[in-house]
Amino acid sequence: MNHPAALIVFTLLAVVELVADKLPKTPARTAPAGLITRIVLGGFCGAVLATSAGGSLLLAVLIGVIGALAGTFAGYSVRHALVQRAHLPDFRVALVEDVVAITGGLLILSHI
Repeated sequence: MNHPAALIVFTLLAVVELVADKLPKTPARTAPAGLITRIVLGGFCGAVLATSAGGSLLLAVLIGVIGALAGTFAGYSVRHALVQRAHLPDFRVALVEDVVAITGGLLILSHI
């Protein structure tokens, strides 16, 4: 993960996900393919952080998976409620959701 190529690949994948999430035909994040991907990547992120910080690998993977599940369902619920009940435009809610997710991730990483 400490290689520039890894940084480039994961940054490009994150940008693709940000764009794809805004497309009208993108399936819900709770659909099996998206959910499984989020679970795997959450566990992977936990493993990377544990490896770099010298922590418990199993615990970090478990926390990463739980975080991915919580983020998936909480984000979906909040976004859906804001669009349906508050009648806010989905695209704007999605942009705010992205800002919150990115900021939250940076805050977590800054404390590790």
